[in-house]
Amino acid sequence: MEATREIKMTIEVLKAFKITPGKSMEKAAEAVKVGEFKQVPLRSSKENVNRFLFHQAIIDSLSSRMPDTNLTKIITPLDPLNWPKSRESLILFGEKEIHDLAKMLEVPSREAVEDFRNWKLNNDQNGQVLKKLLTASKTYLASSSECERGFSVLNATATDARNGLQVRSLSAALFIDINGPSLKMFDAYPYIQSWLREKHCLSTASKTGRRDKSTEKIRPLWVVLNNSE
Repeated sequence: MEATREIKMTIEVLKAFKITPGKSMEKAAEAVKVGEFKQVPLRSSKENVNRFLFHQAIIDSLSSRMPDTNLTKIITPLDPLNWPKSRESLILFGEKEIHDLAKMLEVPSREAVEDFRNWKLNNDQNGQVLKKLLTASKTYLASSSECERGFSVLNATATDARNGLQVRSLSAALFIDINGPSLKMFDAYPYIQSWLREKHCLSTASKTGRRDKSTEKIRPLWVVLNNSE
């Protein structure tokens, strides 16, 4: 709902820019008159961009890529910013959409409508079915960007060098990469100590189960010869 509101506001701003130019457009127009922008000389080109058509192309692109879907219309009444101002218009506002949303989520539709009516008329948001609807509405993704990030993480995790990962291990690694904190916030020291206490080998060991000789102190040759005398 927040994303839909932001998109609509952006479209309205772009429509206003078609009539009244913004600060950046005013600076650009002044730079064209002077023939210089930030000490860089400007040259005229054969092709000129039509400002009205340019803004309209952006508006058409936003409207076509992010339209008001049926799901968006159903959950719109759950946003108080969309409620009508007069109480007469508010009495039956959004009840059909709440009924359809409850049917979609397989929760009692009658209780959902009653909880929603009690919320908008008495400012009571404690209805159990209403809480489920509000929670569900917040889980819907505004776009597929999160899925695209998941695909990127999958490609970075399931590499050719790690093709032996089982599905369970790969799923756990992806969950941590996507939902976990930043790697800079991770303190690996306690886990390293736990690993070593279990008699596991170091990551620098040349062979599994063998003692890591790279950490041994190298003695000078003359010390060895002196001790052999």
